[in-house]
Amino acid sequence: MIKIVALGFYGSAAYLSDTWNRLDFFIVCAGCAEYLLQEYLGNINLTAIRTIRVLRPLRAVNRIPSMRILVNLLLDTLPMLGNVLLLCFFVFFIFGIVGVQLWAGLL
Repeated sequence: MIKIVALGFYGSAAYLSDTWNRLDFFIVCAGCAEYLLQEYLGNINLTAIRTIRVLRPLRAVNRIPSMRILVNLLLDTLPMLGNVLLLCFFVFFIFGIVGVQLWAGLL
């Protein structure tokens, strides 16, 4: 809350202008919503909201600059990995066809 008040909520240099801050805000809002729904509505099924808890370790990315650099670099390499995955799929596909033809009827 202090960071939101200091930077402002929305604008060019505000809190929500950074993607990691948006993720952090979403995780905190989901936690608050889960707490409020559980508190006021009682025993209801909140598994959809509880799955957002998996994202809580990503909040550390916002606090540790070196981790932020590593995660951003990893995200930048994902498009390049598409070509590698396509090549792997092609090789596995060819070996699958060869295997089916080689051992047809023997298994």
